Amino acid sequence: MNAFALALRNLARQRRRSLLMIAVVTFGFAAFALAGGFVAQSFETLREGTIRTVGHLQAVDPRAVGRAEDVTLEFGIHDAHRARAVASQDPDVAAVLPRIEFVGLATNGSRSIPFLGVGVDPEPEAKATLAPEMLVKGKYLSGDGDDSVVLGTGLANALGVGVGGRITLLATTPDGSLNAVDGIVAGLVDVKIKELNDRYLAAGIGLVSRLVQSEDIVSKLVVFLKPRVDEAKVGERLKAALHAAGFPLAIQRWQDLAVFYGQVRLLYIGIFGFIGAVLVVIVILSAAIVMAMAVTERTREIGTLRALGTRPAGVRKMFLVEGVALALIGCAAGALLALIVRWVLNASGLTLPPPPGGTTGAPLNVKLYPLTYGVGFVAMLVTMTVAAYFPARRASRLPIVDALTHV
Repeated sequence: MNAFALALRNLARQRRRSLLMIAVVTFGFAAFALAGGFVAQSFETLREGTIRTVGHLQAVDPRAVGRAEDVTLEFGIHDAHRARAVASQDPDVAAVLPRIEFVGLATNGSRSIPFLGVGVDPEPEAKATLAPEMLVKGKYLSGDGDDSVVLGTGLANALGVGVGGRITLLATTPDGSLNAVDGIVAGLVDVKIKELNDRYLAAGIGLVSRLVQSEDIVSKLVVFLKPRVDEAKVGERLKAALHAAGFPLAIQRWQDLAVFYGQVRLLYIGIFGFIGAVLVVIVILSAAIVMAMAVTERTREIGTLRALGTRPAGVRKMFLVEGVALALIGCAAGALLALIVRWVLNASGLTLPPPPGGTTGAPLNVKLYPLTYGVGFVAMLVTMTVAAYFPARRASRLPIVDALTHV
């Protein structure tokens, strides 16, 4: 009879103790797998949302990096149409979106509210970003944008306007003069960050260019890449191509722009690491207690085995294999439990509360990530092996006479 079959027999003889240990491993593994799936899903969702907002890469004037403009388009990209065409030639680039970022006042005739505006190329913007998905009423910009504008719901409420309402936009031009244009509210969007939702305004490049009186000048070029390409290499190629075409622009990656993403990621890693460490400690302590009880209760059995010629290494192996068997059974049961709980949670329709500063929550979704199950299996296997080792070593060192006479 091999060691694993003998371990299973020994576990079957001690049903209550074995079931208790299997339950500890099962719930520990399930908690590890579910928490890992939730965190990994959160990372993926946050990453995709961030990229679809800021793009994979951004081409900007080097003077704009880390600095704020004193006047509108102070660090603008001139001859933006040609720069956009140059960037679009790279085979790994999916879309290049021009954007004009500016500030101004929106008025309905009786009330004026400051806004943070962005001028976009409507149709490419709608395809590549989350803008249409944030729409709660009306429609998004189309064509060249015409005189249409899209407002954050907070800004629309402050102005007291809805879809179809007319507003006047005021902003300063690059030479410091004040200009105004009329716009029609085409739609309302719900921006996740409340402060931005209360100030958000989007309009077509044409309307914004008339407002700030800038022809073929943009604040930045936002670059979206094709799936599974090396962002760093594409960034270097774009920088070289733009420099060769007479555009000495800096290329920024989304990781450098999305400070919030890095902070949230570190927070989640810290929380998940702490939870994982607590789970491992609980399993180790529980397993060590149970295995120590097993050694105590089976002292005479150990003495008999030693008297029949079993070497100390054989006794250690027996208890270690029992720990491994418990880990395997517990992980299999834990995986099944995790899959059932995951299905129940995803089908429940539960919505997580809004994050700090947010306006809406997100649906609870625990995605299946095989990597978390693999890591959980390795963690439980190592944990059970470590927990079984010390009681196994103690059992192997028991003197034969003392073990046989143990009461």
